Amino acid sequence: MARYTGPKSKIARKFGEPIFGPDKVLSRKNYPPGQHGNGRKKKS
Repeated sequence: MARYTGPKSKIARKFGEPIFGPDKVLSRKNYPPGQHGNGRKKKS
């Protein structure tokens, strides 16, 4: 099994939870990643 080496902060922001441990980026940017992330509503 391979180790994940991709953008951990982007994945954490996608789900809105610190998946890979505490994250400074998640606290600063509390919206989903991507070009339209700031205006997008989260599905419940």
